[in-house]
Amino acid sequence: MKIIDALRSLFSSSNQEKKPADERSYETHDKPVEMLRQLPWLSLLEDDVFQEVMAGFDCRLFPEGTTLLKEDDPDNGMFVIVSGKVKIEIRGITMNEVGAGSLIGEMSVLTGYPRSASVVAVTAVTVVWIESTTLKSIMKKSTKLENSLWEFASKRFAMNLLGRKEPYSQWEQNIFIQWLASGEIKVPNENGWIDLAGKVGVLVTGTAAQHDGSTIVKSPTTLTGTDYVFSKEARVFLRDR
Repeated sequence: MKIIDALRSLFSSSNQEKKPADERSYETHDKPVEMLRQLPWLSLLEDDVFQEVMAGFDCRLFPEGTTLLKEDDPDNGMFVIVSGKVKIEIRGITMNEVGAGSLIGEMSVLTGYPRSASVVAVTAVTVVWIESTTLKSIMKKSTKLENSLWEFASKRFAMNLLGRKEPYSQWEQNIFIQWLASGEIKVPNENGWIDLAGKVGVLVTGTAAQHDGSTIVKSPTTLTGTDYVFSKEARVFLRDR
């Protein structure tokens, strides 16, 4: 059964057991395919690319308490939560809880880094999973998909790294998220240069060397200066100070 048909069947209101709202352990999205189409990293894709991504998705269900991803494990794919809720843990400490529509695991897919956090089901969870090899194959044909995922992932890197530093650690979370939303991802020019003047910078992937060669920094990290030569695969999140 195609993923679109499977999702519609699984979440069809006519097939769902009707329960009072106070008896539901989590919210179920009645139109999961439409929800996926509205996600920022999918919403602007050409229809044929969107359909190819959908064809690559595999619908999976997990009971409460299941570890979906384990910190430090190698990358093998990413998923979108269709229903339910998960918690994000780093070294056993819960950092956040997220629900339907949340994209999980994209940073490892894009960078090849090991998983930076564990993901555990707080409730029963339904996700759509896509293998790294499948996604990378589609990205080779669609720079729009690749750029959309990098744009999304770079903000998450920036949130994780800058959120630990002052003054951002003192900000209200909603203010910090709004501030990050105005940032953008940049790649170096043919000379390995990115204009960092007046910017807050986060090296998302690749390396950066100071012009005098005295320091080489590796991603992911915040950039403390402006005088860098970047590797050709580098991507940097920038936001006006």
